[in-house]
Amino acid sequence: MKAIPFLFSLLLLTACVQVNYVNDVIPITQKHLTIAILPPQTSIERKIWMSGEKYAELTTDKQLHLQSKLIKSFEKRMNIGECFVAILDQPTTNSVALLDGLQPNPASPASLCRQLHVDAVIQSTIDIREPVSEATAFLFQRSTGTNLVTNSMTLNARLIDTLNAQPLWSLSASKFGYLGSIKSVIENKIIRRTTRNTPYNLKKNPYKKLYVKYTQGF
Repeated sequence: MKAIPFLFSLLLLTACVQVNYVNDVIPITQKHLTIAILPPQTSIERKIWMSGEKYAELTTDKQLHLQSKLIKSFEKRMNIGECFVAILDQPTTNSVALLDGLQPNPASPASLCRQLHVDAVIQSTIDIREPVSEATAFLFQRSTGTNLVTNSMTLNARLIDTLNAQPLWSLSASKFGYLGSIKSVIENKIIRRTTRNTPYNLKKNPYKKLYVKYTQGF
């Protein structure tokens, strides 16, 4: 299948969200009925006290937690009319996407679509960092007046269907927290920004305008 080049890019500076999509993303995604959210490839800050086994355990727990939150966020948008595709449930998705419940299935996205009987999958990577501790940030702020980043989260996602080898849509979202920031709040904002900015949300520009042009035959 010939790769489809990205023709459009949208950068939302205030939200630290960058979105790319192919020129015919709306005609293609309008044919989708069900998609699957694959477990995100997740990396977390490794503390000095963590053994390799403990780090792997916490990383897996976080991976499944974030996948669940992405699915629930999509489902919530479905309920309020901001997502028109059905989302495959987590157990069914992971029965194929994870080998032995742990290792990612190395199959191609198109193959995973066929195995899961869905029209498309969303793959993602999530990086969670804690550059400095709250105590260090507090002392630095008092001595220099400068705020240091204590928490950060970056999510990169892409949508691939059964017919196209290249992503139809991709997104990069990041959020940084400073002294007193709450990790769960940062996490929730990143999840919401991700599900709000997919081509399945026809109430959100640019997809709203693209859908109008599509229905009018432009």
